Amino acid sequence: MVEEKLEWMVSGDLVEGCTSPPVCPGYWGSPFPKDLHEGKSQCEGVWTFNIREGYYRDINLGGLKVCYGFNTPTGYPEVGRPWKCLLFIDDKANDRQAEALEGIYRTCWERMGEVLKVKRAEITFTEKLIAGGPAARHAIEIKDVYDFKSEPLLAGGQPRCVTGILGGIMYVGRSETNEFKDADLPGF
Repeated sequence: MVEEKLEWMVSGDLVEGCTSPPVCPGYWGSPFPKDLHEGKSQCEGVWTFNIREGYYRDINLGGLKVCYGFNTPTGYPEVGRPWKCLLFIDDKANDRQAEALEGIYRTCWERMGEVLKVKRAEITFTEKLIAGGPAARHAIEIKDVYDFKSEPLLAGGQPRCVTGILGGIMYVGRSETNEFKDADLPGF
């Protein structure tokens, strides 16, 4: 039997830093805390993808990073109102890799909303495992745009986690620093 290869695949880490407290109420379709947004149910955040291995057709994507800087529309979780995002692609990607990453991540975002702009950026991703893992501290930087540092939430020395909407496990942490500034994304 011949195994069919998918057109693209990425595998690695996803770290989310947003303005909601742990765990994001959006995962359950609940409104976001209005006290954090001048009485409006909305959220701003950044999803960072650290691609450990991946490909698009014959293009290797391992070792690259991608970020969405996003905000939800006021009144979330109303259906049919698009989220807005900026897509940041690792400046270490060559032109073919950048084009492949843009295609993949634009396609993935289309179900949620609109990509306002795509930017090449210097993105650093640091993960420091605690006691051999899976709990970890994370530090992420998009040069001149984003600064994020987090630590895991532990209970009895074990990392707190929830099951993801589409399966898998999400480890829960709290941010020590979570600052995003880019004038091209309204609402931040």
